[in-house]
Amino acid sequence: MIAPLPPTGDNRLGCVAEDLASKGWSWQPGLLPEALLTALRNEIQALDADAVLAPAGIGRDDAFQVDRSIRKTRITWLSGASPAQIAFADWAEGWRESLNRALLLGLFEFEACYAVYPEGGFYDRHLDSFEGARNRIVSIVVYLNEDWGPEDGGALVVWPEGAAASDAPAACIVPEGGGVVFMLSETIPHEVQPTTRLRFGIAGWWRVNPAIDGRAIPID
Repeated sequence: MIAPLPPTGDNRLGCVAEDLASKGWSWQPGLLPEALLTALRNEIQALDADAVLAPAGIGRDDAFQVDRSIRKTRITWLSGASPAQIAFADWAEGWRESLNRALLLGLFEFEACYAVYPEGGFYDRHLDSFEGARNRIVSIVVYLNEDWGPEDGGALVVWPEGAAASDAPAACIVPEGGGVVFMLSETIPHEVQPTTRLRFGIAGWWRVNPAIDGRAIPID
C-alpha cells in the first residue's frame, strides 16, 4: 500500500501549510511516493502513445476555446479508471484533509487531469480560477518526468499575489519527477515556459462545496 502522506518525521505537511498561508504557493521536490510516480508515469506515457489525450483549451462553457497562441498542451481527465488513478486520488485526499485541518479552507471536491506538453509546448501566464466564480481554491501540479534538467525547458514560473506582468517572478521551478507544487488558485499567477521535449504531469484543483440558498449541495 502506498502511504498517502509523508511518513512520520517528515514535516512537509507543515511546510506546505505555512507556505500557502504566507506566500500562496509551495514547491516540494520528491514529494510523490516513488511507486506512485512510476505507476502514473507509465500510464500517462501509454495514454499519450495511444493518442487518448486531446488538445487543452482555455475558458469554460460558451467561452471555451482552443487557442494555441496561449496554451499548447494536451490533456485527459482522471476518472479513477485504473489502480494508479485510484491510488493518486487516495494520496490527494490525504492532502485535502490535512490542508483543511491546518488552514480551514473548506476544500471539498477534487478534479485532476493528465497533461502532456509536446516539444515546444507552453502555457502563458494565467490564474487557475475562472473569472467570477470561486470554483477552484487550491491548485496542485505533480511532475511525472524522468531525468529532467533546466536545459529541457518547461519550467513553471510563479509570481506573487498581485504582481504585474512586468514584475520579477518569485520562482522558476524545474519540473523534476516526483516534485509537487501547491498554489492558491485565485491569486497566484503562473506560466509554463516552452519545453524542448515531452513533459509529463498532473494538474489538479480542489474546490469548495457549491451552495444554493446558503446550503451545501450534497454530492453522491
